[in-house]
Order: sequence, then C-alpha cells, then structure tokens
Amino acid sequence: MKKITGIVLLTCLCKLSYAQVVIALLFGDKLNTGTLEFGIVVAPGSTDISSIVSKRRDNLSLGIYFNIHPDKKFFIHAEGIAKGSFGAENLIPYPVGNDTLDALFASGAVERKIKAFSLPILARYAMFPKFFIEAGIQPDMMLKSKDIFTTKVNDNELTYTTIISDQVALLDFGLAGGLFYKFRKDKRSMGIGIRYFQGLTDILPSTGGKQVNSAWQLNVTIPIGAGKVNANSSNKSAGQ
Repeated sequence: MKKITGIVLLTCLCKLSYAQVVIALLFGDKLNTGTLEFGIVVAPGSTDISSIVSKRRDNLSLGIYFNIHPDKKFFIHAEGIAKGSFGAENLIPYPVGNDTLDALFASGAVERKIKAFSLPILARYAMFPKFFIEAGIQPDMMLKSKDIFTTKVNDNELTYTTIISDQVALLDFGLAGGLFYKFRKDKRSMGIGIRYFQGLTDILPSTGGKQVNSAWQLNVTIPIGAGKVNANSSNKSAGQ
C-alpha cells in the first residue's frame, strides 16, 4: 500500500509543474488582484552537495510564485517549485555490487540527480523603487534521486543508472536569500534576481559526514494577467 501511495504521489507531483503553467496562463488575470501578484518563475541554477568530491551541476527549475501585497515596501514572496532539482556531478564511482560493472566504471564519473518539490517563502524589501533584497526559508521534498554512471569503452559512451531514493532524506530544510530587480517601477512587472540556498539537513544520513544541498539560482519571474490590474488601477486614478 505504501508503494502504491508513493507512486501516485510522485506521478502527481511530476505532472504538477506542467499543470502550474496551464493554471497560470488560464487564470493569471483572475489571481492577480490589488493585493496579490501571481505568475511563473523560471530558475536556471547550479547546485552542489557538501562533504563529497564533486563539481557543481547545472539545472533548471520551474514553478509559480505569489507576491502578497506587492504594493507595499515590505511584502511576502512565496513560490511553489514543482520542477526543482538538486545534485552534483563528477562524483567518484563507488561499488554497485557487480564486479563487472565496478570494473567498467572504475575510471568513469557519476552524476547525482535529485528531483524536488520546493516551497521558498521569503520576505522581500524594496531598497529602491526597482531593487529588492529577500531572505527566508525553503523546505524541500525529495521526489526521486538517482546516480548516473558514465564511462567510455572503445570510444563509445556507456551509462548505468541506479536509483538511490531510499538513501536520500525525504524532507530537506534550508535558508535562502538574494537580490531582485524589477524591469519597471511598477511592482507587477517582469523581474530577474540572483539567490543563494543553503540546506541544513543531512540528505544522506546513512553515509559518513554531513552532506547538505546548496544552490545558486538566477530567478526570472513573469507575472500573468498583471497588465489588466495595472490598467484598471490607472483608469481608477484617472477618474478620481
């Protein structure tokens, strides 16, 4: 029963990222109000895992965001990242329990991919009309984790994938902070920012040392339907 529940939950969460985009496009103008800004967030980034020999791994996250009372100087920014990603690459190959595979991949490398659902909740403060600082918390749910072994045999690439989800902690918790810039003084406009995330949870508790996630992200936010809110606000101001 637990396996069935887990499979259903994983399927739903994996498809949620696509559902988020559809919801944003269909209902963005209704979700954007005078006290709420709603839209899509696209975040290319680079992640790493501490206490292991590795290199940073490039990835892409996708989700939706809400700005609560964006008309204020100090407001709440929340995101629902259904297509999130952590991990690292160029890990040293380790034994997988098969002598033939161990020999083939001994001189290769391992890429660790961790799919996640993230909920960053940040306080955002306007230092200037278009510049903001942000800081807050970020809980993550680890959905699926795998190690991809790669090597070359007679100039041909050979890969082997092993699922490690049962070794990775289900829940992660960390702190996030960064800088953000809006392209127009109107706070309901497209923006771009840089953010750093530092995990606090040991994501591989069964291995030696504390291994935690970290990430640098370039966040691009695209409000959906905010133009109608801005137009209505301008019409009301003109009529007064």
